[in-house]
Amino acid sequence: MIRILLTFCAFTLVLVSCSEVKTTYVDQAYTADLQEFTNPERGFYRPFGTQTSDFQALNAEELLALQKSNPAAGGFSVGSTLTYRSYQFDTFREKPLNEEILQAIQTDMNTVRSVGNKIILRFTYSSNCCTPPFNDVPKEIIFQHLDQLQAVIAKNVDVIAVVQMGLIGPWGEQFYSDYFGDLEHGPVTNQHWLDRNAVIQKLLDIVPKSRMVQVRAPYYKLRYVEGEEALPENAKPLTADEAFSESDKARLAHHNDCILANADDYWTYNSFHTWPATSDTLNLKKYIADETKYLVFGGETCPGGAAGEDVFSPYNDCISEGGNAQNYLKRFHTSFLNTSWSGAVNGDWTNKCIDEIKRNLGYRFELRKGNFPTKLINGKPFKMQLEIENVGYASTYNYRSAELILKDSITQKEYHQKLDVDTRFWFTNEVQKITTKGVWPEKVSKGNYKLYINFPDASESIANRPEYAIRLGSLKDGTSVFDPGTGWNLLFSEIVVK
Repeated sequence: MIRILLTFCAFTLVLVSCSEVKTTYVDQAYTADLQEFTNPERGFYRPFGTQTSDFQALNAEELLALQKSNPAAGGFSVGSTLTYRSYQFDTFREKPLNEEILQAIQTDMNTVRSVGNKIILRFTYSSNCCTPPFNDVPKEIIFQHLDQLQAVIAKNVDVIAVVQMGLIGPWGEQFYSDYFGDLEHGPVTNQHWLDRNAVIQKLLDIVPKSRMVQVRAPYYKLRYVEGEEALPENAKPLTADEAFSESDKARLAHHNDCILANADDYWTYNSFHTWPATSDTLNLKKYIADETKYLVFGGETCPGGAAGEDVFSPYNDCISEGGNAQNYLKRFHTSFLNTSWSGAVNGDWTNKCIDEIKRNLGYRFELRKGNFPTKLINGKPFKMQLEIENVGYASTYNYRSAELILKDSITQKEYHQKLDVDTRFWFTNEVQKITTKGVWPEKVSKGNYKLYINFPDASESIANRPEYAIRLGSLKDGTSVFDPGTGWNLLFSEIVVK
């Protein structure tokens, strides 16, 4: 599909005509850059969990080292700028958080920002699985802690990619619980679901609206949206009109911590409309596939066997090996996966389709072609055309726009023009055709210029940091278009301003 985006003459429209000055326009072609590189908020993440009983702070040197290619479970290597951070409040199950732990979380956030990473954030209370007691906490304690955490989350939203619900049950996966219903052993009452929904609502309320919250299984969201009438066969996924509206429905997303374990990813696609639960992969997989076009999705693979063996091979193997791994990851618009779990599944991809998966997790924008003027005259209209295709599994899930930049090849002076685009709508396998018509919005000094496109982070605090800018997967004349010093992507090298 091709989407056409137009940027018109802005405030100068009333002063000059949009008829073009006669000038030479040049076609520029680009080729795909197949090398491995990181990009913000996507890819294979590195997990770092810690307990308040034995708090281990994040280490800047370690995170920096992991940005370069390092071994991952399964025998392959990968670089990571996405950090999963789980905080287990095992010493605060009956009391408020103290200032020491809140400051420790803030110090972690400072570390993440200093190295240019982003965080997948989760809060938990226990890893005691899978027979009771599970050592999670009642709703009142969760609410008290979330009120305390609200300020630190808001202060650091720039480096938070997404928040995972956590909070209930072992590892925060919301399956087993002492207080919210045990979804394997029972009982599970309507009050349990009301309490679960109240926790979801509280988390949505304290997390800034610019960020999504992921729940562990699709039925949890269905029950939140539909209440007692939540039936998978009647599920109404998020629509294009609702997407990215910052409504609760548009912010409640999905993660799966047992990807490709078996046919229903070990209870992920269960319907809990009645108890005991029943598997409903037909309706719930379609629901997730439709929803995640507009919502962030990711997690970790899962071996499924009692002794950690892979029981779902060859289905979870590469397509070339008779499997379906890439199709699964693309169907559910997967943005990130764990490097540490599971090696039994990920290992089957090593030296086969792992390079393809590393490239395509999340978004991957590639330049196709452009058409640019060889000269600009101040106050006179021009046009530029550009085509960019997303060949990744997903679009960006946090807001990000773009800008064109003219940079003088001698003086290095810069001129910026923001584009009216939103990369969250740059869906997989779609070509974005961007046409800019009009005059440059400020007077440009005469000289020879290079033209760049920049995709900066939306947060002002890190908008000028190249680590947080999107790198395009493209080559111009055999060389990467990306400039690591600025975070910009080179479009065209020879524009004369008169």
